[in-house]
Amino acid sequence: MLLSGLIISVCSCTFFRAPGKDDCDKILTREQMVEVMTDIYLLESYLSEYRHIDSRITDSAGLYYSGVFKHHNIDPAEFEEALNCYLLDRREMDLIHELMLNRLSIMQSETGQDQVPGDEPPPTGR
Repeated sequence: MLLSGLIISVCSCTFFRAPGKDDCDKILTREQMVEVMTDIYLLESYLSEYRHIDSRITDSAGLYYSGVFKHHNIDPAEFEEALNCYLLDRREMDLIHELMLNRLSIMQSETGQDQVPGDEPPPTGR
């Protein structure tokens, strides 16, 4: 009885263990996940910004998502499988999220969006 309980507990620990980065990388690499999730984050931001202006944008959301997946040469099922895999590994998902936020921050600084209007530096004395 004790032996069967021990066997069940050992098997269940390996069954519920996170798959690990290598298994998830076989579906989509970490860098691919960062790129796709960055685009999805930007798309969601766009949709939420314009949803109150034009209610038809919600009807077109599927087309926008299709465009993101097509741009990255993946299908939605592949992305969902990779996302589910990475979500099982908290450290890996935290790293993906951190890399995505870094990328968004760089994009924001490159567009000058981080400056408050009227807060431009004074002109030089030339």
